[in-house]
Amino acid sequence: MSIEDRRKQINALDSELLRLLNKRAALALKVGESKTASGLSLCDHTREREVIERMCAANEGPLDDRAIVELFRAVIHESRRIQTRAADHSGDKQSEAGLKLAPDRGRVAFQGAPGAFSEEAALKLLGEKITLVPSPTFESLFSAIDDKRADYILAPIENSLAGFVHASFDLLLDSSLYIIGEVIIRISHCLIGCPGASFETITAVESHPVALDQCRRFLAANPQIKRIAAEDTAGSVARVISAGDPTRAAIAGRRAVEKYGGVILREHLEDSSENYTRFLLLSTAEEFGDDADKLSIVIELPHQPGALHSALEPFARRGLDLLKIEGRPVPGRPWEYCFYLDVHGSARDPEVIETLAELRRNRVETRTLGTYRSAQVPAVPAAMKDAP
Repeated sequence: MSIEDRRKQINALDSELLRLLNKRAALALKVGESKTASGLSLCDHTREREVIERMCAANEGPLDDRAIVELFRAVIHESRRIQTRAADHSGDKQSEAGLKLAPDRGRVAFQGAPGAFSEEAALKLLGEKITLVPSPTFESLFSAIDDKRADYILAPIENSLAGFVHASFDLLLDSSLYIIGEVIIRISHCLIGCPGASFETITAVESHPVALDQCRRFLAANPQIKRIAAEDTAGSVARVISAGDPTRAAIAGRRAVEKYGGVILREHLEDSSENYTRFLLLSTAEEFGDDADKLSIVIELPHQPGALHSALEPFARRGLDLLKIEGRPVPGRPWEYCFYLDVHGSARDPEVIETLAELRRNRVETRTLGTYRSAQVPAVPAAMKDAP
């Protein structure tokens, strides 16, 4: 058979796979409706593990078991997502996280000026009814609740290109706050000038250092434009518009233009269209719903051989999926480290409870940061996938 003949067979199988996946999703929706009507949690990690183990046992290759685990974990995750979406719509959804903020506790602080990506993330997560509280720095953000300016904090924790936001993470560890939700937004940068400006007139551009770093290819291709680091993206737009200087521009999101005016001179400046930032919703109270499927913890380890392996082995032994591991030095204790872990599971799961208990028995310092529903990664519009 020729390559084209085999590709035709693959195309036919792909169509059949799509039909069967949608048929499975329709059945999962029915299951979700029954669970919701009975007051049961949509998350059933025991059932998920049984499905994956049964598929691995039935696997005849050439796909290996790791591939089967990843494929069916994705199928199950999407099934739960559409179940949750259906339950939210039927229950008068207020927030993407499934959280319902009390009317007298709806003030949410974010870092940056109005129009920042953090503001967009807060609205996506919690809806339009919240009161937004801008904070110029991370330090002012994390003091917003103690200062009685806000009831919740929305803090960036990592970017898919730039990595962990260490300043935010370190302040989280120094606080007594809990993670109760998360949201992921796609970051797309624009070159924004004042009215009357054109791309040819721009000689300087300002923005947050991370935003500048995410647009390195654009800036390298235009060496005539001087880079100026600033505290935030939206604030840069506000200053550019206020100055009215046609030689100055800012790099920020489209929301900042809607907030302050100005002219978009170039779009999609980011080096990669797969540019996402994950934000955490933080509260003074530990809150989690029945649909929580993600657990964040921090463990502290001494600098000795096998310490990390010993701490992670209980997770592997019980089949718990570690979604992220990030290490940070422990302040004041040279050569000792803490590790931030995201775990697929809930604080109510027996396997999670047993694992955390075992860590503490083994004298591993363990702090639970929160249990919450995992966020979905937004799709990249097809028209932007090939954007420079």
